[in-house]
Amino acid sequence: MLTTNYFAKGSEDAKAFWRIHGEFGEITGEVKREGNALINEAAGYRVKCEYEKNEYDVFTRRDSFENISDQPLTVDCLRSRFVFEGGEYEVYTQFNDWQAESSGCWQPLVTNVSVSCQSTRSTQDGTPMMVLWSQQAQRGVVFQLLPDCAWEIKASHIGLGGKNTATVVELGIQYYNFKLTLAPGEVFKMPEIICYETKNRVDLDCYKLHHYVHQRFPRKKMPVIYNTWMYRFTDFTVEQLMEQAELAADLGAEYFAVDAGWFGKGASWYNSVGDWSENMTGGLFGRMIELANKVRACGMKFGLWLEPERAAEGSDAVTNHREYFIKEGYNYFLDYSNEEAWRWMLGMIFDLIDRYGIEYIKYDYNANMYHDVHGNAFLTYQEGHRKFVEALRQRYPDIYLTGCASGGSRMELGGYDKFDSFWPSDNESPYVKLRIYKDTLLRLPPQAMERWSAVHSLQGFEDFYKPFVGSILDQTTERLIACHDAVWNNVIGIHRSFLEAFMTCGPIGLSCDLKALSPWAKDNIRNFIAKAKENHAFWMEAVARILVNTPSVTVYQYSDMDLCRLEIQVVTLETLQHTIRVYPVVKEDKNYLVNGKDVISGAEIAREGISVDIPDRFEMFRVTLEETE
Repeated sequence: MLTTNYFAKGSEDAKAFWRIHGEFGEITGEVKREGNALINEAAGYRVKCEYEKNEYDVFTRRDSFENISDQPLTVDCLRSRFVFEGGEYEVYTQFNDWQAESSGCWQPLVTNVSVSCQSTRSTQDGTPMMVLWSQQAQRGVVFQLLPDCAWEIKASHIGLGGKNTATVVELGIQYYNFKLTLAPGEVFKMPEIICYETKNRVDLDCYKLHHYVHQRFPRKKMPVIYNTWMYRFTDFTVEQLMEQAELAADLGAEYFAVDAGWFGKGASWYNSVGDWSENMTGGLFGRMIELANKVRACGMKFGLWLEPERAAEGSDAVTNHREYFIKEGYNYFLDYSNEEAWRWMLGMIFDLIDRYGIEYIKYDYNANMYHDVHGNAFLTYQEGHRKFVEALRQRYPDIYLTGCASGGSRMELGGYDKFDSFWPSDNESPYVKLRIYKDTLLRLPPQAMERWSAVHSLQGFEDFYKPFVGSILDQTTERLIACHDAVWNNVIGIHRSFLEAFMTCGPIGLSCDLKALSPWAKDNIRNFIAKAKENHAFWMEAVARILVNTPSVTVYQYSDMDLCRLEIQVVTLETLQHTIRVYPVVKEDKNYLVNGKDVISGAEIAREGISVDIPDRFEMFRVTLEETE
């Protein structure tokens, strides 16, 4: 195996495992092994790679650099390395931007391919993952980086003289504007790496990662949330939100969150970003406690939108405490490297939580800071930010935090211990978001991504075609439409089954005018939410596989790791077929009850698959398999 062979190497030169240099030159020399650790030591420093693997051969690599001299030591490059034999390789990376999150592609490795992030938003421009695929061996290695800094992953095809080549993957801190000085005896922990082998180009054996994450970051909740943003954005009244709260509770919502627009002065809330106090002359006009009490009376928990990391030019926060902020362009960013600054901000948030009984925060971040004034690739900034979140959770251990950064610009594995789940995109189209969700499965478990639905009932729509074709559509004079962008400029029709496929296996979010839903639509959503809650234990621990991924059809398999229960979803797009044969991953020595009717052996399912009817486009069909005697 590629990764096993890598970690099993004996004595090697240090340059095969690290790229580290500074005032002392570049590290080189012999690497010694001590158990599951690789060590290189020279005059002044010690560098160590410690690794472990789980039962599915998912490796965790933790490297450190220690100043063992009696003088300060400065480094300007800290990278972990993997060196493989030369050959023909491809590389998979993902681009990440607003409404285009997790857009991945394979590229031939001719010279080098890199993916990086220079911003304080950890997935701005790229996501911290890379796959190196050997065309000759028909297998690859998936690399996941947990950065907490400006980062880069780079794969290079290098010549060694003659016809000899090697392929090198480097992961770690970005070079730009980076210098770090360690005091005598100080140990610096380099960005952590998770890697594992895959033989599957469709989903990269992502179930291994999902299981790993479940074990390392066990979830406490996977709730149903209502958020006001896609309802009326910031144009709302207390009475309107109270009405939505009653309807949300009836559908099964457990949290009710007020998005932007509750703070500030008058109508200029946007110019008051950073002043986290209730708007008394606009927004809710000082009646937020009344709304919070109404939410609790409906049996839900109350929440707010916040953006602690940014402040507007004209805000009181910047006027009174300019020393707490870093100015870049038109934005002011809270200096998280300054403990006095982040504790000041934390105090404001504590006051809000205590005053209104807040149990949910949508934690947003809507700007990019690219230049680190401290010159250490945002290491001290991110360290302060982590301490900030930890202090918040220490005081309020049950608070639910949604991670949002203009959608998915801070949606990565390294932040999964900070946030309970992520708002994956501002594009609320279920079709676009299902694509984003599918590609993000390659680097996050399904439970990490919230499933926000912004839908509306269109009634009085006559289906004149139905008498000729015997359509099986649910209603003759009703359709369900969904937002097809970030702001309701475009809408699109959606079949209820497709909506259910989108809402499966994650925190369920509702953000729309619930009054605009017909009784039929409400019943469908209410029943789906109730069923999801009944199967909560299964969905909390489920791992996902992508069995089919084509322009016409996507097939997902959700299961426990022991493959005792499987939920197969066939999601159709533009398809020209009436049936599809899918091959679930099952235990071949067991029998399965299929859709509660037929008992089929695992061996037969693996050999012949299961045929699924496809009566129409843009729908979802489910097949349930349960292990039986």
